[in-house]
Amino acid sequence: MALFLVLVVSLCISCCRVGGYVSDIIVHQVDNDFDCVDMYKQPTLQHPLLKNHKIQLNPTFTRNTVQRRSSSFINKVIGGCPIGKVPIYKKRVRHQNIINASSKLQTEDFHQDYEHYNSDHVSDIFATLDTTQSTTFHGASAIIGLYNLSLQGNQFSLSSIRIESGPPTEINIIQIGVGVHPKLYGDSQLRITALWTVDSYYKTRCYNYECQGFVQVNQNKSYTLGNVISPSNSIGSTEKYALGVKIKQDPSTGHWWLFLDRDEIQVGYWPKELFNHLSIGASLIRFGGETYAPPNIDNPSMGSGRLPQEGFKNSSFMGRLEIIDSKYSEISVNPEHMKKYSDANSNCYDLLYHGYEGVVYRQAFLYGGPGGLSGQCDI
Repeated sequence: MALFLVLVVSLCISCCRVGGYVSDIIVHQVDNDFDCVDMYKQPTLQHPLLKNHKIQLNPTFTRNTVQRRSSSFINKVIGGCPIGKVPIYKKRVRHQNIINASSKLQTEDFHQDYEHYNSDHVSDIFATLDTTQSTTFHGASAIIGLYNLSLQGNQFSLSSIRIESGPPTEINIIQIGVGVHPKLYGDSQLRITALWTVDSYYKTRCYNYECQGFVQVNQNKSYTLGNVISPSNSIGSTEKYALGVKIKQDPSTGHWWLFLDRDEIQVGYWPKELFNHLSIGASLIRFGGETYAPPNIDNPSMGSGRLPQEGFKNSSFMGRLEIIDSKYSEISVNPEHMKKYSDANSNCYDLLYHGYEGVVYRQAFLYGGPGGLSGQCDI
């Protein structure tokens, strides 16, 4: 039995099903979830490292092509913020007091979460496919299967592309994908989720707009960090929905650009100024899942909540895996230069990678699992 039995197009915000049907359901967005703020006064520009930052409206490697597609989509389908303004998830507004010069979250609840996180690394568990080459990367892309999970409290589950660089105590990391995080969002819905750090998550762990850092340039409220994603996949179905994600460094400015959708709509970027190591490129790319639970709390589900041994109908997937190499070329990953990484009991989480899976998925893998009782998933 092949790893993938049916076809699905790189979809995400414009979702396609098996058989070529294009869904009318787009990313769920509620106007009340967002504020339209002046692009040049968005909270991220208050960061001390960005005092003299000049907003880059378009990456140099696409010129204006992607932005024009995005603007057309805004006007025809949803309607974005007024000209000159961008949508910012309101959660950021409710936590205006959480930032200091080091970009560390300061609210009591979040601070406690990070203290638990940083003092107990075994609670953070991975099942990923990692690069092994000793080279410089300038980005990566993939499609990520979409599954709703039921989490609670301080649990979180994230499926993402993760780029990183730097020595152990000061690793620069950017992650982007889909996640369920009740503590962060106040619900258990699947949302576009990003986070970054400049110190291995020891002191900084910055989600979406919670820390000043990500510069939003897209006016469309559907292309916003923190947005709910719909529809999602059903266990046992051969009709699969996925989110197309790309992160790519601009060779001229050094900024890390985020793109979503099969049309690669530009959302915004993390400025080069934030990073002391990622500013010149990444040394490691990781594709896959990550979960977290505080001590004495059960480990949550990852992916679809089913192990990859259950096959494509039940397990979550990532496909069309590509890296952007030292010459800024976008190429499919080479199985000889990839390795599985998991620090979990295989009954909790696992990953199966066999390489090329056909013209639709190309380089792809299955991953995830149900989690388990506290202390039983760590190895």
